[in-house]
Amino acid sequence: MIGWIQLSRSAVARAEEALKSDSQGVLDEVGFLALHQAFADRFFPGTSVLHTRLRYVLFVPWLMMAAKGNPAVLRKNELALIRQLKTHPDASKGVIGGTNLLELPSQTPSMIYWSALSRWGILRPRADGVSLSRKQILKRLEAMHQQAGNPRQDVDGEPLFESETSPFAQLPAAPPELLKDNQTLDFRLSKDERAFVRRQLLGLRRTPESSEQSLLARLVEKRLPVADIDEPWDPRICDVAAEDDRRALLLAKNMSALACIGRAVYAALVEQLKAGESRECPTLHRDRLEQVVEIYGEAALALDITALEVTIPGLSAPLREVMRATQQWLDSDTASFSIVQQVYTGAERARKGARARLPTNLAGRKRRAEWESETHPLARPLHYRWDNVRTLLEDLRN
Repeated sequence: MIGWIQLSRSAVARAEEALKSDSQGVLDEVGFLALHQAFADRFFPGTSVLHTRLRYVLFVPWLMMAAKGNPAVLRKNELALIRQLKTHPDASKGVIGGTNLLELPSQTPSMIYWSALSRWGILRPRADGVSLSRKQILKRLEAMHQQAGNPRQDVDGEPLFESETSPFAQLPAAPPELLKDNQTLDFRLSKDERAFVRRQLLGLRRTPESSEQSLLARLVEKRLPVADIDEPWDPRICDVAAEDDRRALLLAKNMSALACIGRAVYAALVEQLKAGESRECPTLHRDRLEQVVEIYGEAALALDITALEVTIPGLSAPLREVMRATQQWLDSDTASFSIVQQVYTGAERARKGARARLPTNLAGRKRRAEWESETHPLARPLHYRWDNVRTLLEDLRN
């Protein structure tokens, strides 16, 4: 689970490699990540596991407009913002790039928060509804600056060309200390800023085509305190959610449990196979499997896979087989998880091909030889970005 992060270039490089590997099936061995993303996008549209603090959705457009479309100036502005935030005694928590004040992280705030700017309506779409890229927005801002500095008029004093309009919604005024040397900034929203962001989030739908209010919008509307809520299916959140979202939250809860067990099964299978091939192999993940079955087994068995397929269409056949086989094993009288090995092997091979670890062929043995129990993460439930969303909501309240 990704919580608070302060991104240096080296840290982001490692994170990018992990995310790249995940997309290739190395960390997401049998496909649970797709369900994590689908539920998170439904409940909390526009969010990301890299989001740290809410005021960034205002910092980014302010900095882009101050740069007047110049990418080099934008980079300079983002680095200046890091320094201003980092030097404030109450703002260091959640600063992107805060561990290195001399250079920008490889993923800057204007990259990380782009999906939120677009999805939350802070970034205006084109007339056809298509969202503009970061590069296109910089070009538009540059054109606006050029037109403002050298307006071309005909003999009657009218503009020769239609002027460029701001690509952003009507934003609150930037704080006067922004980009000022020897002045600090923090993440506290002003009254106007809070009202603006709240208004944008209240109009957030489950999907751009949907008429249904998203769960995130309902949480904003009800001003629900969430600082002490550890899971998105907490009864207080379910009370706020629409009826079909309450059903989806129950599915997400049970899916989270099954995914935790499934990931534990995968690691235990690799560990067990490796133990048969080497003299020394810890039982770290096999022990973890026993623990998560005890904690999450009941919820995992309660998952209605048929209802899940209706709510999240397009599940891959190998993933469906993994989920059904895992439930059948949990419901059986045998304690041996080896009975699901063939199904897990097929699912991993479908995702990773020759890089799969579970096959008993030479390629699988080579991959297992590179695998270490101590460095492979212990299985955890899916979180659907809740830790990050909770922080954003608390920033809006406070």
